[in-house]
Amino acid sequence: MASPTPAPLPVGLGVEIDRAVRLTDEGHVLVGGSPPRALRLPPEGVSAVIRWLSGADPGHLGERRLARVLVQAGLAHPRPAPVPPGEGVQLALTGRAAPAELERALDRIGREHPDLRPVVVGATGATARVARRRGLRVVEGPSGGAGARAAALGACDAGIVALLETGAEPEPGWLDVALGHFADPGVAAVLPRLLPVRRRCGHGAMAAAALHAQTVDRGADPAPVLPWGRARRGLGHPAPPGEHASADPLAPVRALLVRRGAADLDPSLGAGAEAEMLWRLAEEGWSVRYEPRSKVRAPMPTGLGSYLRARFEAGAAAGPLARRHGRRAVGPELSLPGALGLGLVLAGRPVAGLAVCAVGGAMTARTMTSGAAVPLADTVRPAAADLVHTARTGSRAARTVWWPAVAAVAVGGAVSRVGRSGGVRVPGRWALAAGAVLTVPHLVSWRRRHGAALVGPIAWTGMSAAGDAARSLGTWWGAARARSLAPLLPRRRPPVSATSLVSSQLERGSVGQVRKSAPAAVVSGG
Repeated sequence: MASPTPAPLPVGLGVEIDRAVRLTDEGHVLVGGSPPRALRLPPEGVSAVIRWLSGADPGHLGERRLARVLVQAGLAHPRPAPVPPGEGVQLALTGRAAPAELERALDRIGREHPDLRPVVVGATGATARVARRRGLRVVEGPSGGAGARAAALGACDAGIVALLETGAEPEPGWLDVALGHFADPGVAAVLPRLLPVRRRCGHGAMAAAALHAQTVDRGADPAPVLPWGRARRGLGHPAPPGEHASADPLAPVRALLVRRGAADLDPSLGAGAEAEMLWRLAEEGWSVRYEPRSKVRAPMPTGLGSYLRARFEAGAAAGPLARRHGRRAVGPELSLPGALGLGLVLAGRPVAGLAVCAVGGAMTARTMTSGAAVPLADTVRPAAADLVHTARTGSRAARTVWWPAVAAVAVGGAVSRVGRSGGVRVPGRWALAAGAVLTVPHLVSWRRRHGAALVGPIAWTGMSAAGDAARSLGTWWGAARARSLAPLLPRRRPPVSATSLVSSQLERGSVGQVRKSAPAAVVSGG
C-alpha cells in the first residue's frame, strides 16, 4: 500500500533547513533531527533544497509537498513572511503589573499597531485606571496565571488571540512575524522567544534573573513544540544546540498566540496549564511552532527565593501532566545502547561500555545505509550525536529529576572518613562522577554566560545547583500528589529512521491532510 502523500505547504510560505542538518552524498540525502533520521531525496528534491538554501520559497505543488515532508520530519522549519494584524486578531494582557509597567507595554504596542485595542484582564486599582484612560476594555478575573489567560480567551472573540503578560515588553515586529505562521491552516499556536527585560539591580539579583531566563529561553533556532520537548508519534525534532539545552519544557508560557477555536485551557493544572494545552494540540494533529524571530522581553525573578519557587513549580507540574498524557510520554528519553554503554563506563568497565556503544553505532549505521543508502562514512556523525544526546539527557535528568540520589552519592563519597592509619579516604569513582554531573554543566554554563551573571563561578554553580534541587523536589512532590511514578522513570528513545522519497509521492494528488481551521485570511491587515 502506498504511503499517504503529504498535504502541501501553503503558497507563499517559506522554508529553512534546520542548521543542524547535513547534506550528504552530494546533496541527495539529508541527515539530522532528534532522534537522528535520514531522508534520501529524488533528483528534483535536491535542486529544490539547494534553491531553499539560497533563500527561495517552495514554488510548484511538488516542492510544497516536499517542504511539508521536511517540516514534519524536523529537518526544516516554516519561515513565513510577516503579516500585520487585522480584524481577526486580538491581544490580551494578563498578570500583575505596576501602572508604569502597563504604560510602557501599551506604548510599545501602540507605536507599532495603533489600531490594536488590547483587552486587559485582572487589572485593579491604578493599573485598571491606566487601561480605562486609554479606552481599553478591562475584564474581571484572576490577576495572573493560567486562570487569567483562560479568562482572556473567554473574553476575546477573534479567530487568533495573542496572550501577553502585562509587564512584558514586546520587541518591534514580534506580532507580525508570529502571525505569519497562521497562513498554514494546520498551525494552532505559536510561541515567541522569551528574553529577560533589561534592568539594573544587584549582582546576585542579576544572576538569579539570568538563571531563570535560561530555563524559559528556547533559543535562537525555530522548532516544533512537542510533548515533553521530544519526538512523538513519528514527528521529528531538530537536534538542539548545546547552548540552548537548558530550556525547561515545563516552564510557564508567558507569551503565546493561539487559534481561539482550538484553545482549551484548564486552569486547574496551574503552572503546567499552557504546556498541557499545547501538547494536547500537538497530539491531536495540530502544528505548534516556536518562532525565535518573534521576541518578547519579560521581567524575570530577581530574588533567589522566587527563582527557586519557580523551579519547584515547574517540576511539580510534571505529575499532573503525566496523568493527562500517559506513562509513555514522560521521563528522560534515553537510547538503550547509549545508556548501557555509559553505565558500564561509569561502573569501571570502559572496554565493555565502548563495545556496547559501538554496537549501537553499528545498528544506526545499518539502518541509515539500508533505508536511505547513506554513505557509511556519513553515518558516524549521527551515531555519535545520538550517544552525546544520551549522555546530555542522562546528566540533565540526574540533576533535575534524580537529584536526591545523585547528591547523596556525591556527598557520601566526599565526606572525609578517617581510616585505620588516620588518613583520608579518596572518594570512589561513583562519588566523583556524581559530583561532576551536579557541577560541571553549571561551570560550563557560567563560562558561556558570565557576562550576564556578574558573579563568580562558585556562586553561579551554587545557585544553579540549588535550582536543580528545587526542580527535582518539585518533580517528586508532583509525582506523589498525582500518585504516578512516570515523571521519575526513563523511557526508551525512538529508533533512528531512514527513508527514501520517490518522485511519485510528490507528484500525485494529495491523500494526506492537515487539520482544517478558520481561514488564514483573518490575520491579514488587508
